[in-house]
Amino acid sequence: MKMGLRVQLIGTLIGAILIFFVISAIAANTTMSSDLSNLAKREVTSGALGFSGYWDSKKDQVRLLTTQIAIQDAIRKDVQTKNGKALGDALSNIARGAELSFLTVTDTSGKVIARANGGTTGVKTGSPYIDRALTGETVSTAAKLGDAELQAEQLAPQVDTDSKGAGGTTTHITDGIAIVSAAPISDQNERTIGAIYAGVVMNHAYDVVDQATRSLGGKAAILLGQSIVASSISNPDGTRFVDSDIALPATSLAGPKPYQGTDTEAGTDYLTEVDPILDDQNTVIGARWYGIPLSTFREIQAHTIQSILLWGLVGLIVALALAIPVVERLSRLLIKRSRQVRASAKELSVAIVGSEVSGDHVAMTKAAVEKQGEILSAVMAAPMNGATEKVAEAASLNAEIYGDVIVIDTLATEMSNRMQQAVSRVNELNDVAEGLSELVTGTKN
Repeated sequence: MKMGLRVQLIGTLIGAILIFFVISAIAANTTMSSDLSNLAKREVTSGALGFSGYWDSKKDQVRLLTTQIAIQDAIRKDVQTKNGKALGDALSNIARGAELSFLTVTDTSGKVIARANGGTTGVKTGSPYIDRALTGETVSTAAKLGDAELQAEQLAPQVDTDSKGAGGTTTHITDGIAIVSAAPISDQNERTIGAIYAGVVMNHAYDVVDQATRSLGGKAAILLGQSIVASSISNPDGTRFVDSDIALPATSLAGPKPYQGTDTEAGTDYLTEVDPILDDQNTVIGARWYGIPLSTFREIQAHTIQSILLWGLVGLIVALALAIPVVERLSRLLIKRSRQVRASAKELSVAIVGSEVSGDHVAMTKAAVEKQGEILSAVMAAPMNGATEKVAEAASLNAEIYGDVIVIDTLATEMSNRMQQAVSRVNELNDVAEGLSELVTGTKN
């Protein structure tokens, strides 16, 4: 069945709108994918900088506390008198209030006078930062603390754990990554009488990573090698994801430049940036991991595409609601004009038939006149009692009529030719009318 004009017009309109919105959706998807990718990279970079800012803020806090403690008169007095009991109690209270993992004071030889966490005294810590502080230098840096030092500070249980790797392997962790600070303790004459050493061990300490997540919105983690020792990443069951090896290759964590790329942790895909953690010798001792779930950007992209398609459907409905009445009016107008053409053709056909009948009458008249002429000629051939003159007049009149009839016959012949042409035109009009009807309705009448 042939489609009518109205069906073709509406189908063309629907097709054009659908093609437009499909192309728009593809273009929007491609553009948004690129734009969101760039936005995600900027967001991750910004978040990583923010995480680094919280790390540096923690380092500045530890440094400030260390220098403030070093100038307290009570601390100076206890160091000078080597009152380990009083000094230990004071250090314990300070460390607990300032959320320090350890706080240790040594004499000028580097031997421990007191520790906030208890532990052995009278021995050297072996920390190079205390040695530098005893020379008058204030040190503030990130550091990797060994098992012996952590044992001495009573922090080994906080650090000691197994990190789960790929394929069920485990890595036993005994080292800790920390922010440390050391400062000299001086008497009133500015002579060094000892050193104070403080720090925050980041293994299983979640203050910094949680603060980054609350403020920046992404997830944060601290890495020691490939092991996640602290993080705000959640497992599917809501527990904290920690003590596991990161999925990224070791080469991406080696530094010294940041690494940016995708990573999957605890079943969630992230766009991440990994920044190396350097000690005061510019040695990479760990890394800060910051990630934003890719689902955040995928949801934005999917929501936008769905909105485009939804509004496209609304636009299609509105367009059809406006276009269908117009198409219907145009179709009805064309059908009306087709019917008018058919009626005019019919009337013209009747007129042509009438004209053809009139032509037949002219031919019959011509034949009658010819016959009359023949009779008159016969009468003239046998003259009678003065009728000759009248017959002659009748013959003359008959000849005149015959001449007019010939003219009429000529005109009738010409008219007949014209009528034949008109018949052809009528047929053409009928064809046009039928074509218009078929074009609009799709069916032949």
